[in-house]
Amino acid sequence: MITTILIILFLMQVISFYFIALLNAKISRFNNMEQKQQQVLSDIEDSFSAYIAEITDENNRLLQELNNTEVLKTTNLENSEKPFMKEATLFEPPISLVSKQIAASSYMKTAQTTAKKVPETVREKVLFHYEEGKNADEIAKMLQIGKTEVELFLKFND
Repeated sequence: MITTILIILFLMQVISFYFIALLNAKISRFNNMEQKQQQVLSDIEDSFSAYIAEITDENNRLLQELNNTEVLKTTNLENSEKPFMKEATLFEPPISLVSKQIAASSYMKTAQTTAKKVPETVREKVLFHYEEGKNADEIAKMLQIGKTEVELFLKFND
């Protein structure tokens, strides 16, 4: 009787050690996973920091170039001015305003050229013609596809 109780207690102790070992393995895997996630998070933060520093440097370089352009324009104007031209230049906008207007207009031209992309796929063609104000029937006839297909493209675009 006592031997059976001892055997049962021994088996229960072995099973307990087995479960303790399993829990320990899971906890160590969890800790490893947490360390990997911390490393990934640190890498992402470093990448964003480098990206922001690069953008800041690029912005500073652009501002420096704009300032250099403004200085060149003002020195050229001062050197080329004649006494009778003084009154005419009083009413011209400041050089910085002109430079900003030139930069804005060139940016808008670039944005307009990149915005006018030639549609290549059927979906892009459908959306392009829809934005031009054509209805689903007209688009289906032009592209020689079904009206239902056009309506599905338009429906899933939103």
